[in-house]
Amino acid sequence: MTYENKLPSGFETDTVDLDSDKKLGIKLCAVTGIAAAVLIVLGCLIKNISLLFDASGFFALLGRFILIMLIIAACLIGQEYLRCFVLGELTSKPARVVRGRMSARIEYKCWLDKRSYIIMSLAPAAAECLLMIILMLVLPAKLFWQCYVIFVVILAGAAGDVYIAYRLLREKREVRIKNEGYKILIATEK
Repeated sequence: MTYENKLPSGFETDTVDLDSDKKLGIKLCAVTGIAAAVLIVLGCLIKNISLLFDASGFFALLGRFILIMLIIAACLIGQEYLRCFVLGELTSKPARVVRGRMSARIEYKCWLDKRSYIIMSLAPAAAECLLMIILMLVLPAKLFWQCYVIFVVILAGAAGDVYIAYRLLREKREVRIKNEGYKILIATEK
């Protein structure tokens, strides 16, 4: 695995900003929404969705949904801390999590090769999804849908990372990648 503190000469940089590129953002949201809907339909084939709404009153149901939202937020922030850990293991370089008002992101200073970046960006979501699958299998049936909703949201949250990984895998030339805030810098050999 390769990483550099500075971009080597002979590379040209392109920026991917999913927040600024509205057309790409809409396409990504549409694909993610369709995938989430398909996953929910598949979940309905596995377990009856009425288990999600089976509560002893309005406040119990509201409490359940608030708990699900808090767990989702913890999982999404946890992904960033897992990325810091994975990046540290891959490069021995420090990384830190920067939390915003409604988001968190990782900051690091080195350029990564294709393989390192894909591992760093997708492994945390994959680990959390695996954890949710295990919980779906071992917890009682009445908790299946809570775990499944969290599973679907984690997968949907990884859509941007999957898009970048797809783009990197299609690239035939040597590539270096770096996150700068919410922008992804992709440098390819000239």
